[in-house]
Amino acid sequence: MVKIRNQHEENEQIVELEKKINSLERLLKIETYRLKEAIGAWRRKIEGRGLRKDSIREGFNAERGTHYKVFVLDLPGDLEIEFVLDIIKNEMLEDLYPFTFRKVDFSRRYKGWLMEVERTLNKEMKLETDFLMQYYSQN
Repeated sequence: MVKIRNQHEENEQIVELEKKINSLERLLKIETYRLKEAIGAWRRKIEGRGLRKDSIREGFNAERGTHYKVFVLDLPGDLEIEFVLDIIKNEMLEDLYPFTFRKVDFSRRYKGWLMEVERTLNKEMKLETDFLMQYYSQN
């Protein structure tokens, strides 16, 4: 009876260990994929790709009171968003001062990632009500 019980406990331990091994193998595959992606991104960066210096779009958002610029990032389109965000934060934002990061999107048109940055611009663009009333009362 004792021998059977010990054998049963050993079998349970073996099953538990096999589950842990399978879990670790999956984590290893995921981490290997992530590292391959990161190495590819850094290789492309070393080859001179990264942030294009000229913005493709620039403007003023009156609702937010911000001056914004949009840049195309020369990063692979299949790169996961986590890596894109890490590269933006660690490698690009310093060079864009006084602008701050607003958003990043992937564009099929530009075949790349678009990064929007902004800075506060205290420029009031709304016409005062009195001025509008006076203008329309004369016309």
